Amino acid sequence: MSNAKTLYPIKVGKKYGYIDNTGEVVIEAKFDYAEEFEGQLAIVDIDEKFGFINKEGNLVVKAEYDDVYNFSEGLAAIQLGNKSGYVDSEGNLVIQCQYDEAGDFSEGLAAVKLGYKWGYINKAGEMVIEPQFLDAFDFSDGIAVVQLGGKLGYIDKDGNFIIEPKYDSAYGFSEELAAVTIKKKCGYIDKSGNIIIPAKYHEANDFKEGLAAVEVKNKYGFIDKKGELIIPAKYDWTEEFYQGFAAVAVGEKYGFINREGKEIIPLIYDNVDTISEGFVAVEVDGKWGYVDLEGNLVISPAFDEVGKFVNGIAKVEIGNKASYINNNGEYIWKA
Repeated sequence: MSNAKTLYPIKVGKKYGYIDNTGEVVIEAKFDYAEEFEGQLAIVDIDEKFGFINKEGNLVVKAEYDDVYNFSEGLAAIQLGNKSGYVDSEGNLVIQCQYDEAGDFSEGLAAVKLGYKWGYINKAGEMVIEPQFLDAFDFSDGIAVVQLGGKLGYIDKDGNFIIEPKYDSAYGFSEELAAVTIKKKCGYIDKSGNIIIPAKYHEANDFKEGLAAVEVKNKYGFIDKKGELIIPAKYDWTEEFYQGFAAVAVGEKYGFINREGKEIIPLIYDNVDTISEGFVAVEVDGKWGYVDLEGNLVISPAFDEVGKFVNGIAKVEIGNKASYINNNGEYIWKA
């Protein structure tokens, strides 16, 4: 187990505090609600007002907002009444609450809504792309998806369309390709708008680790960036690849395959969750446990809910009580 200082929220009575990865209470249970730390800060609730604490338990953003969101690129969207603005990590209100909605910063810009239209501001609060879109999404590689006139297209950071709004649905670029819908069929385009993989799928997901899940005749398989079906379309459900594995299902049974399509974790479970630190959460007869990446059962299904492992510790629930276990299945803190 790493010696990194990782903190985990706990509930004691009606209050929330934090333990470390040894199970020691390091921030007393004094908050009305507390979320997991994202980086060095965590969202807390005091008397139905929200702010941020550091790992010493000190408020760095006062709990005075009606809602707050996690930091992105050094700023966090906050809400006062029905208007939104941004604070920095020292608690300064750096962009006044003036927007009807406010998104995360990505590549220096954030989508904000005024009335019914979305535009983009920079970190100084300057409107650099005027509100004109029915919807607007995060920038990635200098490109963002926006909706105009009922269709979706792609703009650059000056607000110019680099791919005209002509798609019924469109997603962000992932590994240089983006899934789009043309006449109720899905395919993939490059950043110049060229169709790289023809629109012939009922559903098409993002490329991850060189492969993308597509739906062919009501079944899911995986294609490569040439559009070749690498893993046959025989699954009723799939997730994207992560660390070389993808969750799949046939009927009501779930497991994992590798990039060659080989079943690594057999499709025998009632449900599965994401991979974390070499463990996969699996459900058997309504109870959750964990298997390793070779499919060996390492923590028997005994919990109503389980979380991912973070620095060797996972949150588990029995009834409405949340506890924490280590990767040997031993409790480090029990509600």
